[in-house]
Amino acid sequence: MPALIVRYEVVPEHVDDIVEAVEVAFAAANERQPEGIRWTYWQGPGDTEFGAILELADGVENPLPGIAAARGVQEAIAKAVAGEPPTPKHVTVIGSYGPGRSSAGV
Repeated sequence: MPALIVRYEVVPEHVDDIVEAVEVAFAAANERQPEGIRWTYWQGPGDTEFGAILELADGVENPLPGIAAARGVQEAIAKAVAGEPPTPKHVTVIGSYGPGRSSAGV
């Protein structure tokens, strides 16, 4: 299962902008219900740090660029990021546990 991860920090005055953009994007994703993805976003441990992981089922193209609200998150990040804009990195899921999750590589 391919996966992408991104982590970044924003300037404090833009924290609410990121939270709002992420909430809007997840509402849009819940409405569209794209198949074959698991998308998680987090904030912390400090208020200004954010991160996300996108897991794609084998053979599934990333549907997020096709969702305007998901592109809005990228636009909000570009305006809010402290330092260099983040670059998603490919990672390999080697294990996962919990309802609706399958274990890979175990």
